[in-house]
Amino acid sequence: MTTITRPGARFPAPAAAPVQGMDIALPLEFRAFHALHHRAYLAYATAHTPAGASDLVRGAFGTLAVNWATLLSSPNPTAAAWDRVAAHIARRTAPLPLSAVSPLHYQLTVLHQRAGLPMTTAAETTGRDHATACCLLRRPCQRPPSAAVQVPRRAGP
Repeated sequence: MTTITRPGARFPAPAAAPVQGMDIALPLEFRAFHALHHRAYLAYATAHTPAGASDLVRGAFGTLAVNWATLLSSPNPTAAAWDRVAAHIARRTAPLPLSAVSPLHYQLTVLHQRAGLPMTTAAETTGRDHATACCLLRRPCQRPPSAAVQVPRRAGP
């Protein structure tokens, strides 16, 4: 007579890994990037959803960490990272009622006018030059009339 043994019965059950105590080694460059941009990313997310902003930003940085090598190889890593963060937030929140000429105009307006970041910081956060940010922010970005068509938000300019 053949005895069939369950696979788990032959070996002791594995001990559960302590998730809370688990450390993941992130590159020093990524940690510096996080320290530099976390506040602005959080301000942008808070403008969209105050209650869930921290989770949104944590998820966005998780995406950046997974794609870190690809981001660093792009011509403008800060802009590439911002595009992913903005897309991450856009997929999970409703757009603010702003009439903007482009997704970048929308994003800069939220960072500067809604989140209260200086124009230079808003430009640096998106990875775009100061002149582009100044030019876009000179244009009015207001609540659209009910019949107006809003510019769909994308990750990039």
